[in-house]
Amino acid sequence: MIEKDEITIRDFTEIDLPLMFKWLTDQRVLEYYEGRDVRFTMDTLSAHFLEEIPDGFRMIIEYKKSPIGYAQAYQLSGELFDEYDYPDDGHIVFAMDQFIGEPKYWSKGIGSSFLKMMASHLKENMAAERVLLDPHQDNKRAIRAYEKAGFKIIKSLPKHEMFEGEKVDCWLMELAL
Repeated sequence: MIEKDEITIRDFTEIDLPLMFKWLTDQRVLEYYEGRDVRFTMDTLSAHFLEEIPDGFRMIIEYKKSPIGYAQAYQLSGELFDEYDYPDDGHIVFAMDQFIGEPKYWSKGIGSSFLKMMASHLKENMAAERVLLDPHQDNKRAIRAYEKAGFKIIKSLPKHEMFEGEKVDCWLMELAL
């Protein structure tokens, strides 16, 4: 568990599946994460989110002790460097995916604060030297939050991710630690 100010980051557990179901059936969230054409059930959520992430972990983001979001982080290795078209030059590199599932907490600075906390944790506890994010290029709010946390756009990833039936362009964003 990591705590700073009013934000807590804790391990994701099976008990969190109903939260994920709530968030990943909210069209406002799906517009930015997974896609509005995705239909989750408790079974599909269990199968996906209880599966171990190789060299990574899943987290719940809490604000004032209330769960408001999800994140996952994983160390890049092998083909993941190719997926991001990122050089495997010996640095310890982590990638992250995250969302705030409670829209009333969007645009409040919580996301950028969370990212700063996670970057510090990855550096101090996992020897991370770089952290990568790959937001959709049209997700302006997320990109602003990531830049506020110190991430820089380093390149375009054309047709990088399948989203709502088509391949969409993403930015590769990096934070050097």
